[in-house]
Amino acid sequence: MSRIEKALEKAAKLRESQRVDTPTVADMDIGVPGDLPSFVTGQGVVDPSKVNRHLVCITDVYSPAAEQYRKLRARILRATKKDFLNTIMVTSADIGDGKTVTAINLAVAMAKEMDYTVILVDADLRKPSVHTYLGIEPKYGLSDYLAGKVSLPEVLIKTGIGRLVLLPAGSQTDNPAELLSSLKMRDLVDELKARYKDRYVIFDSPPLLTVADALSLSGYVDGVLFVLKAFETSQDATEKALSLLKGCRILGAVLNSVPPYLTRSIYPYYYHRYGKDAASEAATDGDNGKNSTSS
Repeated sequence: MSRIEKALEKAAKLRESQRVDTPTVADMDIGVPGDLPSFVTGQGVVDPSKVNRHLVCITDVYSPAAEQYRKLRARILRATKKDFLNTIMVTSADIGDGKTVTAINLAVAMAKEMDYTVILVDADLRKPSVHTYLGIEPKYGLSDYLAGKVSLPEVLIKTGIGRLVLLPAGSQTDNPAELLSSLKMRDLVDELKARYKDRYVIFDSPPLLTVADALSLSGYVDGVLFVLKAFETSQDATEKALSLLKGCRILGAVLNSVPPYLTRSIYPYYYHRYGKDAASEAATDGDNGKNSTSS
């Protein structure tokens, strides 16, 4: 072997020894918090004292409202488990209907279920708020990953709430619709769905009538959960929004902000008279869907 060949061989070995592989989605177990890389697990753990009070599945777990989300969880599991419909988009007709609160409470309720890990994705890249509700300030997120700035493990956050992992929205971007409709986004959804058979992925999306972003995402997910605000979401807005979802699997609708006097719930009686233990017992015995505001 000539000196030139030996030099080339030595250089190749040196490059090989210095090469660092960037992990791909397929290389990582991103679902179970304990399996996340160490540089992810320590980031942004949620402090319950900083959580928004509307996240009742964290702040007031024995309340009638929290029980409604547990009923919603039961209905979602029943509607999706048979055919493994584990990627779900939560959306609404317009801003302020309560889609983000619904998405987070549902994700928390499902993550506290013994058998399921949940990845909550803030896909509202124009007006992200999931991290604000949870009281954290992540550095990177979905937009940064889709733009190729960071790898997926770097944007996943172990919340410390049940088996819930958060993928925040990330940095402001000038092209949110393009990012959400990109092949990289589609591949991400497909990978999350196909690789993790015991995980649910819940996407908080932008409203349907304000921007086109949610329409792109709706084509990638297994099902859509539609949120309406009581006495505020009009029939016209609802019909227009649902017409945009033609061809999508609509898992159901959630009527948000229902006045307490309309729910006819028995839970306040149990809660105030007997305390949390009795409220928990009532929730177990009464999970028959009669008082649920979801369908």
